[in-house]
Amino acid sequence: MGSRRRILSLLWTAGTCLAVALTASGLMASSARCALSASHDSAFPEPKPLQPAVRFWIDVFTRYSCRDFIILDSADVRKVYEVMHLPGFGPPSGAQIAQANFQLKDKYRRILYWLAEGGQPRNADERRVAAYFPHASRGTYLKAASDLRVQEGVRERFLKGLVRSTRYRAMMRRIFAREGLPPDLVALAAVESGFDPRARSSAGAAGIWQFMRGTARKYLHITRYRDDRMNPYRATVAAARLLRANYLMLGNWPLAITAYDYGSGGMARAAAEYNGDYVQIVKRYNGPRFGFAAKNYYPEFLAAAEVYRHSDRYFPGLNEISTPLLLADERSTLAPVRHAEPVTHYRIRRGDTLSRIAHVYGVSVESLLSENDLSNPRRLRAGHLLAIPAAATAARHAARVTRRYRVERGDTLYGIARRAGVSLRRLMAVNRIYRPRALSIGMVLHIPGV
Repeated sequence: MGSRRRILSLLWTAGTCLAVALTASGLMASSARCALSASHDSAFPEPKPLQPAVRFWIDVFTRYSCRDFIILDSADVRKVYEVMHLPGFGPPSGAQIAQANFQLKDKYRRILYWLAEGGQPRNADERRVAAYFPHASRGTYLKAASDLRVQEGVRERFLKGLVRSTRYRAMMRRIFAREGLPPDLVALAAVESGFDPRARSSAGAAGIWQFMRGTARKYLHITRYRDDRMNPYRATVAAARLLRANYLMLGNWPLAITAYDYGSGGMARAAAEYNGDYVQIVKRYNGPRFGFAAKNYYPEFLAAAEVYRHSDRYFPGLNEISTPLLLADERSTLAPVRHAEPVTHYRIRRGDTLSRIAHVYGVSVESLLSENDLSNPRRLRAGHLLAIPAAATAARHAARVTRRYRVERGDTLYGIARRAGVSLRRLMAVNRIYRPRALSIGMVLHIPGV
């Protein structure tokens, strides 16, 4: 068996080298382009065994908030044991996330151990878990206990990425079409970075397509002074060429897309072992680091593509949402809430200038630039929504401010709001603070009247 696998792997490698050589000489160009640019239905198959995973990720992206914690079986996402909602407002702290993880895993590990030892379900939680394992053996329960995983909802983050993507999707689709790729493939950037060109991971990946430095050097210019990973256009060209190379090597999009996360070499070995059958690879392949993330990467892409195709269904009223609010830099400790209440928007038309729009609405060019995070007035694009500063809203907030408070060591927004007798939400709105814990010593807060 081992020798057979080695032979298959060698044949796969030889075939890959031949494909690359033929492509370089132009002999495969037309047939590759036809296959690469296939329709969505044929390009991105959704086998029945994958459908529960796709449905799960759609829920994670659109239903569950950042304060929802889902505990499930990482080997089978159909087994969702509980969804715990953390009371409060805004993104949870690191300590709250760690506590939720510990609490849920401890609770369900105890339940699974109890059932493994032959215990009978004593409450609704235990009955719900037992229903997932009819006639299960002790070993099955113990494996389930080791496969527990807590997944945090990302509805708010995904929605920000959806809004942010309007700046880049048209450009990306043109590049992908030019490279002969299905344009819907750009939804992969939602999984990678949420369309954030400044995104950086703890592992060293960077940019809108999250290239690692080693991979990026094959396609991009990276020096001490310039990193093309942070350039959305150049990074998209590179991502298109990497995905195209993966497809030519592996022969179908489920494998090629998974290889973007797991690596083409690892997927080539998995494909050689299971004759390119993606479902069998996900079910049985036990390669190094081929875990939950790699197995769910393609279902996550399918889920993101579905939400992007039908965004109005999953996020009703999306066009009415304040874009500057959604795109506030959540990584900044003092990221402002741009709009605490509805504001005016203007859809830019061909020929518009910022000075003309400012004159029509009676505001300054500088306030328009600031409100929309624009650094260059010439970067206007027809069709984009421009937020018009709500001067009246700001004036009403200022009129209600009765005193100021300078933040001291140990202060929290909640504590300040409680001492002042105002709601946390109102205090945040008046001071344009995005996160409750976004405080720094010496910061001056406006305290609204009660």
